[in-house]
Parts: sequence; structure tokens; C-alpha cells
Amino acid sequence: MNIWHWIEQLQASLREAGQAHSADLIDRFSTEICDQEVERAEALMPELRALCKTLENPWLEVFVRHWDLRNRLGNKSEGETALAETVSLFEFAHRDDTIECPQSICVTQDMASCYANVDGPGWAEERIAVCDETLARIEPSRNCFQCLSYQKALALRDSGRAAEALTWLQAQRAVLEAAGAEANGGTLEVENLLLLEVGRVDEALARIEAEEATVEGVEWRNIAQPRAMLKARALAALGRFDEAWDVLPPLREINDGDLLPWMEAASPVLMALPEHNDWGRGSRLHQGVLHHSRLGAHRKTITLAVYAAGLALARGSRFSAQRLLQIAQTHVPRLRSDAGAAATLSALAAEIESAAHTPAPAPADALLQWLEQQGELEQERNPEVEAEWLLQALEQRPDDSALRLQAANALQACGAIDDAIALLWTYVERHYTQEENLAYTLMTYLLQQGAHDEVERLARLYASSAPQTTHWCRASSAAQRGDWVEAELHSRRMLEVAPEYHGGRRLLVRSLLRQERFSEASAQLGELRLALRDERGLAWDYMSAATAAGEWEGVHRVARELGMQIETESGPIDEDWGWVIIRCIEDDKTLDYYARRTGPVSARIVENAWGPRTQHVMDEVVYDAELVFPVPEDEEERSRFVPTFPRMHTLRSGGFGPGWLVDGVHPGEAAFDQLRDTLQARGWKVWIHSADDYEVQDSAENGRSHPGIYFSVSAPAQLPLAEICSAMEQATGGFEHRMCWLRLAEQAGLDADKHRALIERYGL
Repeated sequence: MNIWHWIEQLQASLREAGQAHSADLIDRFSTEICDQEVERAEALMPELRALCKTLENPWLEVFVRHWDLRNRLGNKSEGETALAETVSLFEFAHRDDTIECPQSICVTQDMASCYANVDGPGWAEERIAVCDETLARIEPSRNCFQCLSYQKALALRDSGRAAEALTWLQAQRAVLEAAGAEANGGTLEVENLLLLEVGRVDEALARIEAEEATVEGVEWRNIAQPRAMLKARALAALGRFDEAWDVLPPLREINDGDLLPWMEAASPVLMALPEHNDWGRGSRLHQGVLHHSRLGAHRKTITLAVYAAGLALARGSRFSAQRLLQIAQTHVPRLRSDAGAAATLSALAAEIESAAHTPAPAPADALLQWLEQQGELEQERNPEVEAEWLLQALEQRPDDSALRLQAANALQACGAIDDAIALLWTYVERHYTQEENLAYTLMTYLLQQGAHDEVERLARLYASSAPQTTHWCRASSAAQRGDWVEAELHSRRMLEVAPEYHGGRRLLVRSLLRQERFSEASAQLGELRLALRDERGLAWDYMSAATAAGEWEGVHRVARELGMQIETESGPIDEDWGWVIIRCIEDDKTLDYYARRTGPVSARIVENAWGPRTQHVMDEVVYDAELVFPVPEDEEERSRFVPTFPRMHTLRSGGFGPGWLVDGVHPGEAAFDQLRDTLQARGWKVWIHSADDYEVQDSAENGRSHPGIYFSVSAPAQLPLAEICSAMEQATGGFEHRMCWLRLAEQAGLDADKHRALIERYGL
């Protein structure tokens, strides 16, 4: 059964109604989640909620809310924090107007996943029951049959019945294969996991390697990454630790939802290869434990903390292990069943108690000086060790602000951000009668956690004694929330009471730029330049703001100060200064386009955007002059280097429509040049995107390879799409091999079957 048919029909209807963006939004949402792009998926939710409301389509609401929970439960590993929404969606999906929606079955998976995150063993029997109830009323050909089958297998495993879970899942796989379906990535993943857990390691490794051999093209990250972790776990179980480390995905690439399986694979490897068990990875693991703790994933918090504490003890950090134990202990009372948790933590506590303390290398009043000397001697620093020393010293000198600040910074570096914040609050609440650096550090840490209410609490604390601190807290909080009007207000108030604080003026400039009040921003930058004459970067910032404001006199003046040669002495600058790359940020995605630099901080984009991307070709833009990538030191690399700059503002739009991708056999240089000349004579833009070695295979010629090419064509935005299709037919009509522009034909409402046939023939 195709459970996606109805959503595909809805998308087709949206496109026919001129709402292609809404149709694409639905695809993008599920794609981002499968690629584990948590924040990008979250950013799409407000627009998707609005779409559900506008269309008054309860099936779409089930679909969107289910995928949102896949992100929250799978990628983020939420527990109790997602429980209310999970139950609400389960009830919503079983109403009369939603019960027939294919995704109404999927919410059973969400229910089982949520309770598994909260306390897998504690809720195992209920998870089994809910899966059984739903499996009894769906046919094996449905995707949900597999999802619920491996959810039940995981529940059996959590109840201590891994062998039974494996036998049951393999029986379910036989049922679905008999129905003509293939095991999906989730089923294969869980089956391999269970093979490992029952000790059939060689078999699991062989299966994983066989699966890898069948992979073609790019896989979803939520399929490829778990397989790699299971492979590393299998290799480690066989004692092949170096191979396991090479296979294991880097910790920096792991979402919180995959942190536990990463730990299950990595822990024996890190124990065997202690050079990789450093405080930096310990810090990330500590952050992961805190993440699960805050989201109410009680059992996972305990399990992760035990793994992380074991690694901490192995690298000699009794301090970190003790803090992880304390976090884990707070979750034991919140488990539905103990299932060995208390005994595990008791054993860990005893191990920590027996571990040696690391004595401080200097007395409390001399510790900071000793640490500073280590930095001067370029000795490798270890914040895990230093934090323990600093906290010991702080017990003797509780009012030493420098000591406390250093201790908080060490805690933060170790991932113990909650402890760092608590340490700073303890001091600030006793010493708020005057401005303190600790208050600004505390504000920074609070903002890192998104704790805006706490930042406001801090602001109120200093309202009478240090109003500049109050306004800085409020301005910084507003900036992080994207409220640039409020950020401007408090930046100005800060400057009224403390005009010498350049940070306030910098934030004011940023606020004005975000509001596109470029003339005011350039005036404030002028003030900063007078106060900070040696800061060369301010001259470039000024020119960016002044160019955006059209204040060419100021641009010319500062450019001459910097020694630039400009052909004109006044007025707009539009020259050819060579190649640059302009970086655009759209929907949290980074997109780079080739452009020709037209002045000190301006450029004209000449590369087409294609697909669903916003078109920027021939846009005239102002950029921030700070390089995205530094100039290479190597002379040969430097000769090929094209500088990349972030777009700051679009002065004028190029007025072009979407870039339509054209793909196929290369017609030869002469024929392609004629095609390009013909289209450019119409005022259209052509840009080649394929590499020189791109090839296509013609199945009509037994797979014979031909040089290939894919390029995009962009015409003025108001031009009818049918006219673009017609021009392309004429321009390519003489080619030996027809070229494909499927998306253009579909959007124009013309015959798309011939283009689909070309895709099939050439494997485009």
C-alpha cells in the first residue's frame, strides 16, 4: 500500500493552485528530518502549522505533527517533554475525520518511542501491547508494519528478552517479504543490533558489510550513520579497536538522539585506545547527559551518565565522574521501574569513592598564578583537572571573583554548564552593588542555554547599582531572540549611561543593519571609527553600511584612506574588480554564488540559482568584507583562491525567474556555445553546473558512456514558462541526443513524459 499517495496528490493540487512553495515545504520538512537537520526542521514548523490551518486539512495536520515528533523523539531523544504532544496527537489521529489517514497508524510508533525514551524497561510491556494492537489491524505491505514490528522488538529487548526479540523480528521480516515487501533500513538496523546483543557478532558484521556493498548513491543520514555505529560496535566486540575507531562517526556529527548508540559502540574503543578519551569528548558527553536530563529521558540519562562517568574515571577525572553520578541519581526516583538502576549507580559511586583525588599544585591564593604560568610555558591545559583544583581553592576563598570566574570557565569547558551558572549566581546574588565581570559571563552562559527569563532576572538585579549591565543584558537577550527594535532600544539606553562602552555601540550598529537602516548604521560606525582609530575593520564595516545607504561620498573617502584606486571620484561605483563568491543564507542553508566584484564591498551575482532556490542572478549586492575563509598561505593555493564574502543586503534585484535545470549528453562545444549565445541574446542567463568529467550512460546503446552536461537557464521572471520551453525546444532541436528539463515541463503544464523517458534512458 502506498501510504504517500494522498500526500503526493495534495502536493500536486497545491502546485496546480500556484502554491509550489507549500508543496515543496512538505517535502523539505521530511527530508531535513531524515537527514537529521534538527534546527532546520524546527524552523519550518511555524509555516507548516499555518499551512494546516489555512487548508483546514486534518490529514495534513496528522502528517506534520507525526514528522515533528519523529524529529523530537528520534533526532533529539525527547522524553517527558514530548509526552503531552504525543498523547494529544494519538487522540487527534483517532478522530472520525483522521482515523483513515495512513499516518494515523504512525502515531502508535510515536507513542512507543516516547515511552521508550522516558523509561524503556519501565514501559516495555505497554509498548509491546500498543504495537500488538495496531499490528493486528494492518497488512504487512504497509510501511508502518515494519516500524511497529521493530518498535515491538526494541520493547522486548528492553524487557531483557533480546533473543526472543530477534526471533520475533525475523519472523515478521519473513511475513513482509512473503507479501512482496523489502526490509527497510529501520528493520535491518534493529535486527543487526539484536544480533550483536545475543552475541552473534560475526554474523552481524557480515550482514552490515553486505548492506554497505548494495548502497548506491547518497543515503539518508538516519540510515547510514546508525549502520556505521553498529559496524564499529561489532568490530570492537571482536577486539579490532583501530578499525572500529576509523569506522565510528565523529562525535561532533552525532545528534543527541544517536548519542546512546554512539556510546555503546565507542565506550570499549575509548577504553582500549585512551589517546582518544580526552576531556573534549568528555565535555560533549556531559552536555549530552544534561540534554537528556532536561528533556525527561530518564533511563537514557542514567545509562549515558554511567558510560560517561566510566570514561571520566579512565582518564583520571574523579571530579567529572562525580558530577555525572549526581545527575543520574536525580532520575532514579522518576523511573517507572528500577530495573537495576539503583544498583548500577551504587557500584559507580563506590568506584568513584575509591578513585584517587588529584591534589592542587599550589595553595589557594597562588593557584591562578600557577595556572597562568602553565599557559605562558605553553603547557597543555586540562579543564577537568583544573576545575577540581579551582573548586577546592574556592572553598577557602569564596569571595575571590577571579578564582570563581576561572572555575566557572573550567566547568563550562567540561560541559558542566549548569554547575558553572550556579557557581556564578551564588556570587552575583551577594555582590550586585557594583558592576562585575562575572555578571557578563553569567549572562553569556544563560544566553547559550536560551534562558531569557534568567537573563531578565540578572538585569533587574543590577537596575539600581549598574544600569549599564541591565541594559546590556536586555539588549543582548533581544538580539539573540531577533527582536532588533528592542535590541536597539536597550543599546541606546546603555550608551546614555555609559557612552564609553563600545560594545553597546557595536550592538546598536548590528540592530540598525538588521532593520536595514543603513544610513544611521554608517553614522554610528563613524563614531566608532573616531573612538577606535587603529581598528581597520571598522573602515570596511563603514563602507558596507554606506554603500547600502547610497552614501557614495563616504565610500569614496574611506576607500581613498585605504589606498584603493577608483576610476570615478564621486557617485556610484560600478567597476569590474574580478571574481568573488557571495554567500547567501536561506532557510538556514548556506548557498554560495559566483559574482563579479563591482566596488570595495559590492558585487553582481552571475551564477544561476536552480531548483527551488531563490533566484539571485544579476542581483547587485553589498557584502560584509570579513572573509568567510582565510587566504591560503600556500602560494599555489593562493593563486587559485576566490574570496568568499557574506551577503549583507541586496541593492537591486536582477529580476530573473527560477533556474531551470537542463541535463543530458553534451552536444559538443560548438553546439553548446551556439545554444548559450542564442539564449543570452534573449537576455537569459546560462550557467554550467556539471564537472568536466560528468558522464551519462545511454541504455539504448547498451550503456555506452557519453560526455554529459547539466546547466541551468534563467529567464526574466515575468516570462511565461511555456515560452521558455518552446525556446529550449528550438535551441536544442538539432542535437543528436535530446536534452531533459523535466521540472520546467511539469511547471509549464506541458508533456513531461518524454523528459521522464530521457531520465530513464540516460540515468539522469
